[in-house]
Amino acid sequence: MPYTIGLVQQLAIVGPTTACVWVGPRIDNAELLEVTNDGSAADAAFAANLIQTLAAAASNYREVRASHGDSDSKITVLIIDPV
Repeated sequence: MPYTIGLVQQLAIVGPTTACVWVGPRIDNAELLEVTNDGSAADAAFAANLIQTLAAAASNYREVRASHGDSDSKITVLIIDPV
């Protein structure tokens, strides 16, 4: 699975089951990724945790490593290295 590495440049909540995040070294060089859930309790909790972690990384200028599928942009794993 590929990784996208960089700062969280922008985070947008699109609806109750979708959020968009731009990750990259600069806003003009960022990849658009998404956080989605299928509405189940477990998937919604996982998506909410991802969004909270992305928001914390953005506000603290922390680099993230987001794993996603080869042919999609849905974040499946999010890694933030310790300080």
